Amino acid sequence: MKKLWIPVLAVLLLLGACSMEKSQVKEDEAQQEVTAKASQTKDSSVQVASLVDSRLQEPKEDTVCEMCNMKVYMKDHDMGVFSTQAIKKDGTVAFYDDIGCLLNAEVANEETNEKFVRDYKTKEWAKVEDVTIVKTELKSPMNWGYIYFSDKADADKYIVENPKAYVEELHKIKDDALERRKKKMQEKASNGDAESMHMEEMTQEKGHDHNH
Repeated sequence: MKKLWIPVLAVLLLLGACSMEKSQVKEDEAQQEVTAKASQTKDSSVQVASLVDSRLQEPKEDTVCEMCNMKVYMKDHDMGVFSTQAIKKDGTVAFYDDIGCLLNAEVANEETNEKFVRDYKTKEWAKVEDVTIVKTELKSPMNWGYIYFSDKADADKYIVENPKAYVEELHKIKDDALERRKKKMQEKASNGDAESMHMEEMTQEKGHDHNH
């Protein structure tokens, strides 16, 4: 009877060993899958982080445009999608309420900056050279009406949904911004001359009254 149990016991031990081996294999496979996912997530996070400049900042409630002194809207505001910023060579950050001010600041201050705009869909910052710029009928702080897309497919979709919108090149906006600035400076100069003439006339009148 004892001899009969010996083979049965051997079979039971063998089955137990096989079961434990399969369980270990499944556990190893599960661990490998978790490790692979973690590695993939890590690679993805590194890729995303590399696209974001750590020097970038967010405007505050009282932030004003460096060029026109108008309010720069925060990210959660409807007009915040038009806000822009620049990182200067010395590392300082300047905010602007619209793209025209962003571009004209370089001319006015005789500098070349790293220029950033918000992605229309995510409102995350992106280099202006890396986005697709779309001219729209939207009202922006300085009436430029440009929005920006990091993904061209998003820009194409917007244009399909808004037939009057179209893609615009950065150099064209620069030219328009410079032309607008030139006209504004001419208007200021003309107004300044008129004020000077008015002051001169007032002085002459006072002198004439004094002589009498």
